[in-house]
Amino acid sequence: MARMTGDNDWLMSDRCKTLTLEHSMAAKRMKFLELFAPLAAVDRLKTGLLDGTLPLVRFFTHTVLPLVKAKQRGDEFAVARTVREFSPMLSKLALKSAGDASIQLHKANDAVTNLMKLWYDGASPKIRDVLRNIATTGLFEIPDILAPSAIRNESAFINSDGSESDNDADRPTEVSEAIDKFLTSPFSQMEPYAKYVAGVAPFGTHQGVKGLQFDRVMVIMDDSDAGGFLFSYDKLFGAKEKTQTDLTNERDGKETTIDRTRRLFYVTCSRAKGSLALVAYSNDPQKVRNTLISAGWFNDDEVQVGL
Repeated sequence: MARMTGDNDWLMSDRCKTLTLEHSMAAKRMKFLELFAPLAAVDRLKTGLLDGTLPLVRFFTHTVLPLVKAKQRGDEFAVARTVREFSPMLSKLALKSAGDASIQLHKANDAVTNLMKLWYDGASPKIRDVLRNIATTGLFEIPDILAPSAIRNESAFINSDGSESDNDADRPTEVSEAIDKFLTSPFSQMEPYAKYVAGVAPFGTHQGVKGLQFDRVMVIMDDSDAGGFLFSYDKLFGAKEKTQTDLTNERDGKETTIDRTRRLFYVTCSRAKGSLALVAYSNDPQKVRNTLISAGWFNDDEVQVGL
């Protein structure tokens, strides 16, 4: 796009908005899918995960991550501010009980130092490592939903002889199982996730940007990653035949997959103020090209196959 338009800002991700059909597509491209997928699979967790309010994740994005990033860039003022705001070690009660405030300050400083050892020599700790370290030192108060995971080891549901526990009470629930999987992901995925849900990442979803506009927009259309049957760009672009349901709905005047996809396509295309790139993945890209040109949507030189 930089070459074709003469606009080198296309080379800078923070000056472009890339739209994906599903959140998981953005998570994959921004490399936080391991963190995202287990929680997104649980309906009761999904809404909070997508808007950044889920307590078990918000603990890391709004308390732990700011501390770690501040420490890594050497911003001791920001470190102190985070610890003062969130650490029970520096609560009024803790300081009063200690008598000497310096005692609690030293404890908090030691806890921060202990936490940062997880990143020594380029190490990449898992979220569980970070959680357990904080639980051990008491640097921050662990959310109730994470408390069991902070003290339980991975073999908690295995009998001493190595077999699985037959006690249903010992088995993980859907939520606790999702949390356990989430905790095994690298903590490094927390930052791109936090940027994504805050809306400051270069990625967004087709539906999530309605009403917004950007100077440069790239729309990713990939039905294989759509995760459902509500939309089909291959059908809209003529690369896939209509189903019997589509034909029946057309006959009865009901909404079809193509109708929904066409509206979504309009939303995405109208997000661009200056420059628009459409990237369609298809098993029959030539047919997509032919359809787009014959329909008069694009000129011959505006559609390229196999870039």
